[in-house]
Amino acid sequence: MADSFHFSISMISRGKSKSAVASAAYISCEKLTNEWDGVTHDYHNKKGLLHSQIYLPENIPKEFQDRSFLWNSVELNEKASNAQLARNFIIALPKELSFEENKNLITDFIQKNFVSKGMIADLAIHQGNDEGNGNIHAHIMTTVRPLNQDGTWGAKSKKEYLLDEQGNKILGKNGKPKTRKIELTDWNNKGNAEKWRESFAALCNQYLEKNNFEKRVDHRSFERQGKEEIPTIHMGASASALERKGIETDKGNINREIKKHNSLVKAIREKIAELTSWINDFSKALFEKYEQYKQTRQDEIYNKAELFNLYEYISIYNDIQGEKTKNLSYYGQIKKGNTDLKRFVKAIYYLKDNNLKTIADLQEKISTLQSKNKKISQDIKTKTARVESLNKCFTYADIIKDNKQVFEEWNSKSLFKDSFYNSHKDEIDKYKRARAILEKITGSSAIKSKDWQKEIQKFEGEVELLNNQSQSIKEEYESINHIKYAVKTVNEDYGIDLSIEIDKAIKRGEKTSVIAQIKKYQEQQEAYEKRKEKTKDYYKNEER
Repeated sequence: MADSFHFSISMISRGKSKSAVASAAYISCEKLTNEWDGVTHDYHNKKGLLHSQIYLPENIPKEFQDRSFLWNSVELNEKASNAQLARNFIIALPKELSFEENKNLITDFIQKNFVSKGMIADLAIHQGNDEGNGNIHAHIMTTVRPLNQDGTWGAKSKKEYLLDEQGNKILGKNGKPKTRKIELTDWNNKGNAEKWRESFAALCNQYLEKNNFEKRVDHRSFERQGKEEIPTIHMGASASALERKGIETDKGNINREIKKHNSLVKAIREKIAELTSWINDFSKALFEKYEQYKQTRQDEIYNKAELFNLYEYISIYNDIQGEKTKNLSYYGQIKKGNTDLKRFVKAIYYLKDNNLKTIADLQEKISTLQSKNKKISQDIKTKTARVESLNKCFTYADIIKDNKQVFEEWNSKSLFKDSFYNSHKDEIDKYKRARAILEKITGSSAIKSKDWQKEIQKFEGEVELLNNQSQSIKEEYESINHIKYAVKTVNEDYGIDLSIEIDKAIKRGEKTSVIAQIKKYQEQQEAYEKRKEKTKDYYKNEER
């Protein structure tokens, strides 16, 4: 899991046609009967279970260690048809750690975040069908009511009457006293999800560091981390199984395109950091040398008006390489000569095609490429999000087809309609929800598989085109990097003091544009250095 983070939280409730007993049977691979509705849920043949365990707070009766007793007690205590029964977690565990280390990790997390707060937690650790430790994950179910020491369930909340300044009950428009809901625990606090995710990420990184792994996880989204990369979408069990068999899926194809894009983003960002750092260092050196130089050679500066340009740098650099070629063998001279010639021609054409003549021009070009690449990244995010939504439509279409007959039969009834609904509530509700979600995604509740597939193919083609554009930008940075290296080599070999160029620019009336560009890159470098120092300080503190 390291380098990625999967931590999902959901509620098991009757309102969503869910059962705590059914969920417990599934995660523990057991056969359990729900005493509330008499339905038996048998998963004893399900594979992949590595470990299961129930964690109790102090002073809780030991019979709650029995899974059937625990969750049937929850089911029988809740009377409402839409009652919330349990909170459900699915958490990816680090594939780098051994099973015992993962077990200790998830146990520490449960004790710290759930059991210490008074919750009962039911844990099951599963392993996917793939070899090794690549799909190890934990299922956790937690109770949503406090349990008293005598084995009775406590209240989640209470009502409190609203009183006026005289202590009298405030009446509503209906004439009844107004009340407000008072939570008796903080288990439903909206901020808990963030706290739980952050806590697990911190524990994860502690275990990875303790076991000498360099990789780390971050519970925050890529956007919150300030990353330009796009997160991969969740594959799910069925798609993962097909991919392991070598069968490509739409979700797998999306993730492959996302990984391809992220690889390009990373490479381009590294080039940008390298180039902006170099230009800032170069500009700083110019200013420092100029202060020393202008006092002793001011007359010479005033007498020379022409500026060095990038064409001169490339030409002189090519001459330097030609001199170095003379010391090689005959075969070496041919090979290096051909390579240098290709680079020289490529650099000259790049300068010509992009109308680049000075360092200021080069700086402006880098800024343009940065903006263009950011726009491409945003476009890819938007299109992949739409593709993911459209892929969900096929799942909801299957649900509609599977439950259509029952829904239409119920819809056509005039007698015993409520009785029929109660007997087929799950199928009817699934049908309604699927139709509603389809309409939300596509603007229509109709099943239009061909239209969806056509739109998916359209966006996938556009994403591929955008990735090609991103690749072109990467190639442009390679050309810029070669020009940068040529300038550096010429300065070092010929001892050229480019600080005089500032004064020349002033004389030619170019001060504003040149200085503005230099300041721009100085600001970028200052921001870069601050981020670098912040990262260093963070890891220093971690080591302590």
